[in-house]
Amino acid sequence: MTQQASHKTAKTTGGYSSPVTAYRAQNRRRWLVLLSLIGSLGAVSVYGLTLGPLQIGAMDTLRALLSPWVSGGLVSSQIENVVWNIRLPRLGTAVTAGMGLAIGGVILQTLLRNPMASPFTLGLSSGASLGAALVIVFGFSAFGVYGIVANAFIFAMGVSLLILMIGQCKGATPTSLILAGIALMYFFGATTTLIVYFSDAYATREVMFWTVGSLSRANWESLAFIGIALLLTLPVFLWRANDLNRLLLGDDTAKSLGIAVERLRIALMLLVAFLVAVVVAFTGGIGFLGLVAPHLARLLIGTDHRFLIPATALMGGLLLALADLVSLHAFGSVILPVGVVTAFIGSPLFIYLILRRREGAGA
Repeated sequence: MTQQASHKTAKTTGGYSSPVTAYRAQNRRRWLVLLSLIGSLGAVSVYGLTLGPLQIGAMDTLRALLSPWVSGGLVSSQIENVVWNIRLPRLGTAVTAGMGLAIGGVILQTLLRNPMASPFTLGLSSGASLGAALVIVFGFSAFGVYGIVANAFIFAMGVSLLILMIGQCKGATPTSLILAGIALMYFFGATTTLIVYFSDAYATREVMFWTVGSLSRANWESLAFIGIALLLTLPVFLWRANDLNRLLLGDDTAKSLGIAVERLRIALMLLVAFLVAVVVAFTGGIGFLGLVAPHLARLLIGTDHRFLIPATALMGGLLLALADLVSLHAFGSVILPVGVVTAFIGSPLFIYLILRRREGAGA
């Protein structure tokens, strides 16, 4: 009798312990992935701060970072100035901008249930470029670079509102929003090209910054603006992570679980538009990052947004920091716009991800 009861207990316990053990093991692996991404980003950051015309060792770089808080300083004023006023603002802008674009991509892909959704394919980047081009070519802003940034932000937000208006039309689907975004992207791109065609050489060169994407104007102000936008939006995305998980099951299922799907979609898309508009206003249209980083993060960590959102943010920051190192140092004295590097890296990588997805589906 005792043996039979013991057998029943073991059977019952076994029925429940296996899924729990698997879930805990999966979470441990996710945390290891996140820690690995943090370590990789930290290593790339320190390495990036050592590179440049003035070669600085890793230890001197770390000393320079601590120097402002130590009386007398730990390194020469030249090294401290290069690290703090030239390299660190650019690196910080690269990391935060990469995080912002990647987060925008993963949220849009979930909200629209489309793996092709990204700030670039929805036309936000091209809209910001057009806004900047209008100020540069026609010069109707008295605020200098801030006028350009403000107009780029206004146009990016305008595109997002237009996309949302299209989404409210009868019969509109997430796929139709993507198609509308692509149409707007080409329209704004063609308009920007037309404006540049009739402008002078200086304006053409300036507009190229916005159409291709660059970190050449990164400074503490750009880092502050993008960092504040991240601090305002990222906690909200993490707070709604479980709701995003339920959206993966489909709108009907999500509604049956008590989620106001349309309200959630509009609110989060506006937050994404705000975040991406701030990033694009300072860096221009950096393509492929918001498209590729979420897919790479999913391969490593799965689809649970509680882990996927931070993993995507770290992946985006890491990818853009690496791309910036390539743009700065891979071609000698020639510095490429970072958007060119992300396109060269992102396009074959995205093709590989598409092929991998198809092979997985076929298997």
